[in-house]
Amino acid sequence: MKLLTRTSLSQLWLSLFILLLTGGMLMAFLQYEVSTEIKEQLELQATMVADEIRADRPVNFPLVSIDTTKAVLDRPEIFRDTQIYDPLQDKAEGYYYLDETRPINGKKYRIKVMAAHIGIDGYLKAVVYIFITMAILFIGLGALMNYFISKKIWQPFLNNLQKLKFYSVSSQENLVLDGSDITEFKEMNLVLQDLASGARREYSALKEFTENASHEIQTPLSIIQSRLESVSQFELQPEVARFVVDAKQATHRLSKVNKGLLLLAKLENNAFPEKQMIDLKEVIGLKFAEIEDLFANKGLKTELGMQSRTINANPFLVETMISNMLSNMLAHSPANSTVKIVLDEAKLSFHNEGAPLSFPSSNLFARFSKAADDYKGNGLGLSIVRQICTVNGWVVAYEYRDMEHIFTIRFANQHPISADTA
Repeated sequence: MKLLTRTSLSQLWLSLFILLLTGGMLMAFLQYEVSTEIKEQLELQATMVADEIRADRPVNFPLVSIDTTKAVLDRPEIFRDTQIYDPLQDKAEGYYYLDETRPINGKKYRIKVMAAHIGIDGYLKAVVYIFITMAILFIGLGALMNYFISKKIWQPFLNNLQKLKFYSVSSQENLVLDGSDITEFKEMNLVLQDLASGARREYSALKEFTENASHEIQTPLSIIQSRLESVSQFELQPEVARFVVDAKQATHRLSKVNKGLLLLAKLENNAFPEKQMIDLKEVIGLKFAEIEDLFANKGLKTELGMQSRTINANPFLVETMISNMLSNMLAHSPANSTVKIVLDEAKLSFHNEGAPLSFPSSNLFARFSKAADDYKGNGLGLSIVRQICTVNGWVVAYEYRDMEHIFTIRFANQHPISADTA
């Protein structure tokens, strides 16, 4: 729920509570005042009746009764409301009556006087109608006024929130936020701008360090590899030759790890913003042709079922993703087995036969996760694939079904520009 909506609802419930409370208080106050006024009128009327009796004149007041029966003379004063049937209106009407004993000329008289009144129902209707009208006007107009005023006050905050959603520390532009005359928003803008500036400085420093470290590591690795190649040209004792081979393999793997970590760092920092339309079927065909001999040497039977699929992505990243998936298939497929590559409008999948995983499938895309102790890869291939998919809004998933390992890349967040069946 948005903050503005929550604020408006809170004000609405508070207004309803206040109106109900004040309405109840008004009802009680009106009832007290009306009953007090009616009692005063009835006492005045009873006094006028007593004056008529004292003057020995006939009492001609309406709704008055006089009783001298001893049984009623000793009763206490009674003031209450009652209802009397009105035959003209064919309904019961509300009345207040005062029944009291008064001594007149040495004799006691029980005088009962009555007066019609609207009744609590009438007051309740009047109050309810008035308060419903007030509630509609007060709450409706108040909510509208609060909404538009609050919207105006919160507009800079909402604008800044949108800017923060699309802000990236890799951008060369400073974070510029809309100003506001609200003190808290001013302070928040200053804090956010400081945080953005600090994050951009840290990002730049980390990026520079990563690139420098990768470059500085790659240079001595290249020298070591070159020297080892030169040493291997000489006639060496078998033991020394084995050491040289192991060293060459280790430096080669270290070089690949260095390049893989650098690529992951660049992917996480969105260092490949350039995109273009790519025929994915064509890229797969070219990358497969580069290592087709390796598949043939291992006796792998390849089945290709591909449709034309054009995607908008960075060419280097797409080629890297396809190469890593093909290398993964080659490394983990048993000799003389069958591998399949399937491409359609919605997804790209890689199938290879093999025994079930010996570790949780959730570790497949983790960095430096290995399927076996003797695996010679660098442990970054599938991590790079997942990061490339994340950058492009795709989803990569794994499942083991019918003795097959299946990796599926779904283009869930990207609609095809063209997808013609081959």
